[in-house]
Amino acid sequence: MTPLKTDKSKDGVSPAIKILVVGLTIITMLAFIVFAFKLVGKTTSAPKEEKPWALELRVVGDKLKEAGLNRQAANQYEKFLEYEEIDLKTRARVSQTLGELHTTLGDCGSALVWFYQAEVAGPAPADKTTLDFQIATCLEEVKSGRP
Repeated sequence: MTPLKTDKSKDGVSPAIKILVVGLTIITMLAFIVFAFKLVGKTTSAPKEEKPWALELRVVGDKLKEAGLNRQAANQYEKFLEYEEIDLKTRARVSQTLGELHTTLGDCGSALVWFYQAEVAGPAPADKTTLDFQIATCLEEVKSGRP
C-alpha cells in the first residue's frame, strides 16, 4: 500500500509553516533594528536642558522685589516665565507683577507688554479691574510721550 501524499516538503515541514517562520523572523529583525536605532539615538543625542529651578526663581524674584531690587526681581520673574509647565493663572499673576515692576522702573512700554500678556493669560476676576486700570494708565503715559 502506498502512503497518502501530504503537503510536506522533503524535510518534513509544510510550506505554510516555513512561510510563517520566515515572516516572524523578518518581523523580529525589523523590531530589533528599530530598537537598536532608538537606543543609539537616545545615547548619542544631547541631553535636554533641565530647568529644576522654576519655582525657586519666583521665590528669588519675590525676595528681590521685597528688597526693592526691582530690576533684578524682574529678571528672575522673566526667567521663571520661560518654563512651559506654568499654568495660565500663575503666568497671568507673574506677568502682571512684571508689568508693575516695569512701571515702577519708569518703562511703561515694557510694562504694557507684560500687562497684555497677563490679560491674554486670563487674570482672576478680582485682578481684572486692577489690570484694566494699569493698562489704561500706561497707555495714557505712552501716548503722552512721558517716559
